Amino acid sequence: MRRGVLVAALAACSGLAGSFVAFAQTLPNGCTSIADVPPQFSGIQYGAAIQGLFDNFLTNGGTAGCADCHTSPASGAAGHLDLTDGVSWAHLFDVTSYNDHNIKYVVPNHPEQSLLFQKVNCDNPVTGARMPFGFPPGTLSPEQQATIYDWIAEGAPSGTTDGIFRNGFDVRGFAQ
Repeated sequence: MRRGVLVAALAACSGLAGSFVAFAQTLPNGCTSIADVPPQFSGIQYGAAIQGLFDNFLTNGGTAGCADCHTSPASGAAGHLDLTDGVSWAHLFDVTSYNDHNIKYVVPNHPEQSLLFQKVNCDNPVTGARMPFGFPPGTLSPEQQATIYDWIAEGAPSGTTDGIFRNGFDVRGFAQ
């Protein structure tokens, strides 16, 4: 309720009521809090940490990965997104979403603007459904979600994050 009152107040004060209402309707919701997960400020290796999740996100000894559905060729993959090893980074980094041309899969340094983070962190991302599709919410642990967040916040490199300083007051995830 408070967010609605705040949006209405901002809209009334600015004279941009339509813009604020449209923005408020496009926010993801039903997001998992990652606030209690300690941030990783450096050393996230794309191949091991991020591609590793795309290859197998299960931690219970089973095997299931994002690349099981998001596979080559991209035109036949779920969401037209290929997350297989060797091509996934180029299909994510600063690339416009196939389903919503107003958002990018990964906006370097801005996980809160990145569809990839919204899709793994929120029940209702700005477009589509929570991932991994067909699995219950919480399949990706808050720690796994935080790794994706921190990788994007560090610039989403194809190699290893180098510890670019982020202040200790970063709000991680989406406030609900």
